[in-house]
Amino acid sequence: MSYQVLSLKYRPQVFEDITGQDHITRTLMNAFKNDRVAQAYLFTGPRGVGKTSIARIVAKALNCLTSPGDPCNTCSNCMEITDGRNMDVLEIDGASNRGIDEIRNLRELIKYTPINGANKIIIIDEVHMLTTPAFNALLRTLEEPPVHVKFILATTDVHKIPATIVSRCQRFDFNRIESKTIYDQIKKILKLEKIKSDQESLKIISRKADGSMRDALSLLDQVIAYSGEIISYEKTVEVLGLIPNEIFFNITNAIVEKDGEGLLKQLETIRNSGMSVSDVTIGLIEHVRNLIISSISDGADILDMNQNLKDTYKKAIQEWEIKNLLRMIQSLTELEMVLKRASQPQILFELTLLKFLQLDSVISISDVLASINQSSQPSLAQQPEKTIKSSEKLKSDDIEPGGPIKRARKSPKSSGSKSDSDFLTPDIPETKQTPIYKINDINKKWPEVITLVSKTRRSIGSIMKYCKPESANGNNISIGLYGQPKFNLRLLEKNRTLIEQKIEEVFHNLFKIEFFMSDKPEDPGSELVSKKTETKVKKKPDTALRIIELFDGEILG
Repeated sequence: MSYQVLSLKYRPQVFEDITGQDHITRTLMNAFKNDRVAQAYLFTGPRGVGKTSIARIVAKALNCLTSPGDPCNTCSNCMEITDGRNMDVLEIDGASNRGIDEIRNLRELIKYTPINGANKIIIIDEVHMLTTPAFNALLRTLEEPPVHVKFILATTDVHKIPATIVSRCQRFDFNRIESKTIYDQIKKILKLEKIKSDQESLKIISRKADGSMRDALSLLDQVIAYSGEIISYEKTVEVLGLIPNEIFFNITNAIVEKDGEGLLKQLETIRNSGMSVSDVTIGLIEHVRNLIISSISDGADILDMNQNLKDTYKKAIQEWEIKNLLRMIQSLTELEMVLKRASQPQILFELTLLKFLQLDSVISISDVLASINQSSQPSLAQQPEKTIKSSEKLKSDDIEPGGPIKRARKSPKSSGSKSDSDFLTPDIPETKQTPIYKINDINKKWPEVITLVSKTRRSIGSIMKYCKPESANGNNISIGLYGQPKFNLRLLEKNRTLIEQKIEEVFHNLFKIEFFMSDKPEDPGSELVSKKTETKVKKKPDTALRIIELFDGEILG
């Protein structure tokens, strides 16, 4: 006997065998029990989810000789319908018989009564392929068919069917089958086939099937043919041409760390291994989506993967700003559509990923406006001079821990002239005595600080490589940032507490640090660019000017 593929060998034969479509099977079973069977049904949904299988089960339930409504699969009618040779059940391929002449012949055929069963059942698969004249010819028959005729229409594109046809049918929408349901079904089939497999292989097949049970069984057939009686994860990945998760993690890690050399190595691996850039792009979209979900509390727990991979996502998301991931996934989605018609997809894919290395961090408009308002307020040095007598003590709530003085109370009015000794310049109180460090001593140990920061936040450590302590005054250190955009300065300021902790670990003393943008020699032609930019912004509103100034902006076009 010739080999029978799994999708045919294990095709559902009764309503109870259908998986993932409970809302449909329950409705149809109740319809038979209550004798409320419609004249025409329309089954719509993705491929491989059970539309044709349920159509044949309905046909058997209508014409079963032993138990109408619940096919026995042992009577002559049930067996003939299963084998596709029953004279009262006519299956028509709408793609091959799509003209008006075929529908006219069908209308003549249904005039005759059934031969062996109670009903004549017409199943039209891919009905959306019929021509407009053919649909028009079918309209009247669907509305008032002969009593002994039942129509079952199946399609994957219901929007292509005229509304007049849909309104004459009882419509059932089939869902994509959940990965868990597919997993359980193929696990049961492998047990019947006496084939061993690991859990990860079955999960890969379930996800790859994308909600289609028929696709899952076809993939399972392919894996069995390659692996034999023992299915392993490595063999499954190899035969299905799947892309290892390690590739995606290496790509995103290189992007977040601004590691151009590391990203080029991954692009070379993709190119040399012959991976489809379209498949890599789709996989990368799913990978970024998993990162975004993992950023939510307990979000990683809903991902359909093993615990080790979930833990990896939880760790990887710590390095990312969610807004940057959202920008990436938008660009990747656009890239997926463009790759389908690109003449050089490999180059386009590589340039897109390399462009991610240059992405600036996203700053919300509320932060921009807040920064503008804050910078527009006069600083303490710019405000009118306020006097504080040396005998007057500042309240503890006037000083923020690790921060500037919130307010200074003005001393009572007093007569006479005031000398310099009558004024007090408020400083942050020292928590403990700090030894005096020279700037050269600090610079010698600065690489140790960068190493400690990188272990906790690699992205911040990579920015600190462009930092250099410039001056030290007691426990205050001024650190310059060279050759970097201002958003990197903002990141350093947001992580000030972490950096101070690592400095304390190295020097065993508390320090207060401040960052500033350090000047560097301008690139050739930068003066010309600056003049052009200045000309372009002369007519811009004050707000635009402030944004350009604060965030190192540039006007394009």
